[in-house]
Amino acid sequence: MPYDDSDMKIAPNDPSELFDSSEGAATAFMRETQNGNMEKAKQLGAQFAAELSAGDRGIVNFGVGAYDDGATLLQRSVLFAYVVNQVVEDLCPASIVAQSAMSSFYDCLRRDAPQVYERITDNAVFSQYILSVRSAPGDPNAIGKVFARLSGRENDNLFVRYGCELSNYFTMYCTQLVLRMQLIR
Repeated sequence: MPYDDSDMKIAPNDPSELFDSSEGAATAFMRETQNGNMEKAKQLGAQFAAELSAGDRGIVNFGVGAYDDGATLLQRSVLFAYVVNQVVEDLCPASIVAQSAMSSFYDCLRRDAPQVYERITDNAVFSQYILSVRSAPGDPNAIGKVFARLSGRENDNLFVRYGCELSNYFTMYCTQLVLRMQLIR
């Protein structure tokens, strides 16, 4: 009995269907490169990384006081990295621009401040911030609760508020940096 494979479809009728998604990404990359957004994204990532690697001079350590210890200083860095991710994702005109900014951020940290890079790339800690916002989207204290818990001060309302205020401050600062870059939409 002869084998009939006429009902099998291995490839689309139009070969261009195979390349549409990658062609779209290539087109987006070219557009964002030509309008200057890719270069601005790299600069933006480097600026964010410089804040984390600046030690006492960086925004991450602004307002450090008597209540801060090693745990809170670490959580300030992790919280800042989380906020950078959120702001870049929310404000960049295209996902490829956001990805470029985040790649630059992590590459600069890995090169210039490997110890900071190691601290903030602990996925278990970082994902707690992500999960808190997703599980309680309307709770303005969600980030603060995670900050307090990871700082060893769970259920301490002062530290919950502290985490919330830091998150708001970092968000404002990061938003200003992105807006100053004048990314083209």
